[in-house]
This record gives sequence, C-alpha cells and structure tokens, in this order.
Amino acid sequence: MRIYSFFLFSLLLFGCRNTTPKNKQNSEATPSSIDTSASIVTATVNEDNAYQQTALYLAGLATVADKKINPSIIQNDAYRLFSDSLNRGFENMEMARLSKMRNWAQTELKEEQAAKTVFYPFSGPDILHCVQFYPNADQYILIALEKYGSLPMLEKMDTAKAMQYLSSVTSSLEDIFGKSYFITRKMLKDVSNSVNGFVPLASVFLVRSGFEIKDVQYKHLNDDGSFSTLSFDSCGRRVNDLVEIYFTKKGENHLRKVLYFRTNLCDDPFGGMKSFKENIALQNYLNALPEFYTYVKSASYLMNYPSFDIIRKICLAKSKSILQDDTGVALRYLDSTKWTIKLFGNYVKPVSDFSGVWQEDLKAAYVKDSLSIQKIPFSLGYHWGDQNTQNLMKFTRK
Repeated sequence: MRIYSFFLFSLLLFGCRNTTPKNKQNSEATPSSIDTSASIVTATVNEDNAYQQTALYLAGLATVADKKINPSIIQNDAYRLFSDSLNRGFENMEMARLSKMRNWAQTELKEEQAAKTVFYPFSGPDILHCVQFYPNADQYILIALEKYGSLPMLEKMDTAKAMQYLSSVTSSLEDIFGKSYFITRKMLKDVSNSVNGFVPLASVFLVRSGFEIKDVQYKHLNDDGSFSTLSFDSCGRRVNDLVEIYFTKKGENHLRKVLYFRTNLCDDPFGGMKSFKENIALQNYLNALPEFYTYVKSASYLMNYPSFDIIRKICLAKSKSILQDDTGVALRYLDSTKWTIKLFGNYVKPVSDFSGVWQEDLKAAYVKDSLSIQKIPFSLGYHWGDQNTQNLMKFTRK
C-alpha cells in the first residue's frame, strides 16, 4: 500500500535501553489485577529518589546539592552551557507557546481541567504539551512507536560519557523547541542518539513542567487483563509491555502516573508487529476504561485512513471530548447528532509530506463558521511556521 509505505518510513520501532537508576530491578512477578480506573496504585519510591535527581540532571536543572550525582559531571563548563541552552529553549517555549496554551485551556477546556484520565494516541514522548492542556489528570495514557528507554545511571558516568548523553538530549529536543513535535524519521536516522526513548524525554518534560518523579515501573498487560511486573531490561520483548512514570505536583502528595504503550495501532500488521485488530488485550483495556478525554496532535493523519478504524472507533466511543488538529479523526467520521463541534484557527492545505488527507467537508465547515471562529494564540503542530495556518477543533459529546 503506497500510503502505508510512507508510515514505514516515517515511524520507528525500537526496544528498551539497558540503563536505569539504581532501584528495584524486578524480575517478572505474580500478575496483579489491572486498574483501569483513574485511581493510582501505590508506587515504591526509591530511598534517594534517583529518578528525580537523574531527570533534573537531564533537564539541565541539577545542582551540587544532588548528593547522588558525581559533582564532576555538574561542575564543568559543558554542563553549564547545556543548562543555559535548555533554559533558553524552555523559556522561549513558555513565553511563545506553553503559557498561552494554559491560559487558553482555562477558557476552552474548562471541564477538562478536572479530567481523571487523558488518552493521547500517536503521542511519541510528548507529555509536555498534554499536561499544559490537561494539568490535573490522575493518569495519562500514551501510545506510540518510540522505544521505551530508561534513565541512565549517572553514578557510572564520567564527564565524557555524560556530555555525550546530554548532546543526545539536546538533539532530541530541537524539534520540540522549534516545531512542537518529534520527527520520528529524523530520530530513526540518528542512530547515534541514545536518548530518543520515552522515559528520559518524558522525565525531562515532567520536571520542566514542575512535577516531581517518584517511581518508574515496567510492566506487561496480560491477555486476561492483569499486569505483570517486568525488569527494565526485559521490557519491549512482547506486545503490550508498558512503562509507568509516577509523579506528583510540587507541594502535593497525590500520586499520578503516565502509562506508555509502544504498540502498533494500525488494523494491519506493521514493522514486525501484529495488527491492532489482533491485539485484543489492549483493545479490552482501553474499552474497559472509564470515559476519558482524548488529545491528538501531529499524528500523521493516521485516523483519516480506513486502516486505523479500530483505534478511531475507540476514541469516538470512549471520549467525553476530543481536542485535536486536522491530523486526528477526520470530520466525516463524526455523527453530528452526537457531537458538538467547535473550530479554532484556520484550515489550510495539509503539509506537503502527506497526500490524500485534504478534508473538503472540514474546509466547508470553516468557511461556514468563519465569522465566529476564534484565532489560536499559539503555534502548535505541523503548520508551526505560521500562526495564521494553525487549526484546532474540539468535539464534545452531547
């Protein structure tokens, strides 16, 4: 299929890294019942919280007060330059994008501010933008094809290795700083980059967003709906392995989590992975969740295509609302008797990397409501270069 051959080029498949902070490196354990509610199971927080200290280091926020980090990898000009670079990148994002997203959400996503569960398919490691729109959720469920990754053992790093790792962090964040999304085919080509995994990048985003990481757990979703605990180095060997990052807001004790599945969501097999049609366990897990709020951004227009029918139907069946750009669920799949549609920004021709995804009915809807459609005060998504070409839409279940 010509369209799907593009997906093969533009998406990547990876396994897990073999490094992690010193903690409980569990072998496979007795399965425990899966918790599909928004309640949070107890996380085991390691004594010195190496997770938080490591994440702060990777985010350019480490200080000599972090006792478990070798001072030599902090007290040098290279780390100071790295820290200054990330500070500038996040400060620029905060002014140009993130603060405006949060302010916009206070008005346009009022109900979603109390969300318990947020679903973000085709997310990559991008928890950053999700928590700007949905800052108070108990759990965020992300699914993509990027590898799981893990946090490095900083106590085993000398200055040279640390700086090499931080160079990879900088490389991985370049497109997020400028464009607001990860380019997975670029990550695929950059085989020297040891960081393009979910855990290290999501951890950077969480601590830079003011959260404190408490625990990282690797698990497997069994066919019967239970969870089994995995060691970090066995994660990724089977379909429906996952990683959970537990975190709190600063000054609060309420434990929340991000769940990440590295899974094929296409109805057809892809890249050596079985089809989502065959993945009954994950379908059952998603369908058993309480109603959630769905967020979709820079998603390669995949839910425009017939071959992503199952995940599209799950989004439509389970969502209280869907916030997306035009790369999400195509307008033609919505039943207007069941959904209230609110459009923002301006709908223009999709970027040249994608073909066959122009939506004539969506353009007509933008033209019809042109006098009442509000502009978007921030740049987000594939049309990052021109704020006047941005689009967002919110579908709310009636």
